[in-house]
Amino acid sequence: MRTSRLVLTGAAVGTIVGTARADLNATHVFNPDWPPHARFHGAAGWGTVAGAQLLALWLLWRPASSTAEQDLAARTAALLPAVAWAPFFGALATPGTAVEDEPGHLPRVAGVPLNLVPATLVPAVAALGYLLHRRGL
Repeated sequence: MRTSRLVLTGAAVGTIVGTARADLNATHVFNPDWPPHARFHGAAGWGTVAGAQLLALWLLWRPASSTAEQDLAARTAALLPAVAWAPFFGALATPGTAVEDEPGHLPRVAGVPLNLVPATLVPAVAALGYLLHRRGL
C-alpha cells in the first residue's frame, strides 16, 4: 500500500468528517435562527463537499488499468479537498461576510480562527500526498 494513497485518503476523510462536525449542528444547518433557505444551502453545500470527497476516495481505491490512469486519479483526488476548502478564502473577500458571528466563539490557533486552520492544512496535506505519489511512495 502506498503512503501517498493513505495521505490523500486522510485529506478526503478529514474533509468529510471535519465539515460534518462544523456544519451539521445547531450553529449552522440546524440553527433555528437561520432562515430555512440558508439552512438548505448549508446542507446542500455539505452534501456537495462530502460527495466530492467520496469521489476522491473511489478514485484512490479503485483498480487502475494504467499508470497514467493512476496518476490522473491521484491528481484529481488531491485537488478535490483543495476545491472544498479554497472557497473559505474567497468568501472572506466577499463584502458583508465574516469567518464567525459576533461576538466570536471560535478558538484561535496562533491568532487565526480555528475554521481557517483546516482550510489551510488539508490542501497542504493533499499536496503532500500528491508529491509522495509523484515520487512513487
